[in-house]
Amino acid sequence: MNINRHDIRQDLQYAHEQAWSSLSKPGTWWSGAQRRELAVTALMAVREAEPLPPWVTVSSVAGRIPNSRAAPLMAHDAIYRIARHASTLTSDWYARVCQQIDPLAYIELCGIACTVASIASFRRALGLECPELAEEESGEPSRKTPNNVVAAELNWVPVTAPADKSAAVVQAFTAVPETNRVIWAMADAQYIPDKEMVDPHWTRGTLSRVQMELVATRVSQQRECFY
Repeated sequence: MNINRHDIRQDLQYAHEQAWSSLSKPGTWWSGAQRRELAVTALMAVREAEPLPPWVTVSSVAGRIPNSRAAPLMAHDAIYRIARHASTLTSDWYARVCQQIDPLAYIELCGIACTVASIASFRRALGLECPELAEEESGEPSRKTPNNVVAAELNWVPVTAPADKSAAVVQAFTAVPETNRVIWAMADAQYIPDKEMVDPHWTRGTLSRVQMELVATRVSQQRECFY
């Protein structure tokens, strides 16, 4: 298959370009240097032909993580496992991570992992190289927190109220609005716009909704996804 970037839908290209560039910019809980550094670790995780098993932390293996770091070791360990071994995560593991990382910072960490995994896997499937990550932008994370963050039953992470009134995947990133925006901008282009979910006949004129769901189901089964 001979694919180049000009064969990719423009809306999908734009969503990926915007999400990829955000990896080097200050976020809500992580600085630009930290986000870029963690993105590199996530990219390593999804690219490795022989990844570390989930019970081995990436920081425990010499030469995997820079000696001079902007982000804490726990963040590197967490994002490696999220990016490569998401099906092995447990609530106990999450609780241990959040003893060292704020739960809202963990949500942004998941957003970085999802961005890297989505774009890197898409480009690998088409035989395209990932673009280089931009140099980190200076500046501090905003630490802007919605005033309606609450605990949830459907998610381990906190969400914005009202909790548990929509699917777990829909509310998962809501407590960090900028991360939520980036992830759903990608999802709208990669899958289907959120507002169209209720229409079983929605299509862009290529795959039908039924065909899209068949592919999604197969991928979810292979990835051991909850959904």
